Amino acid sequence: MKRLRRHASELFTFLDHADVPFDNDHAERGIRPAVIARKNSYANGSEEGAETQAVLMSVFRTLKQRGRNPASAVVEAIRTYLQTGQLPPLPEKVTELG
Repeated sequence: MKRLRRHASELFTFLDHADVPFDNDHAERGIRPAVIARKNSYANGSEEGAETQAVLMSVFRTLKQRGRNPASAVVEAIRTYLQTGQLPPLPEKVTELG
């Protein structure tokens, strides 16, 4: 109840703004691949493994949302790291020319 009272003015934002969805399906679909991977691998064997998986899933999802091939981008990042000793930043979003 305290949380609902504290955020009462935000609960129906979607009614006033057509661009705000009334649900969080987009977020749910966004994390689904990581949840399925965790389930199929029978969770993680350690806290460190869980943290590593969370970071990797986040990076892969970001690359995918930016229109990049996650496997190719990771291979390129490792290649750059081996040559320079520094990881490159995440690639920018692919923009369509038109």
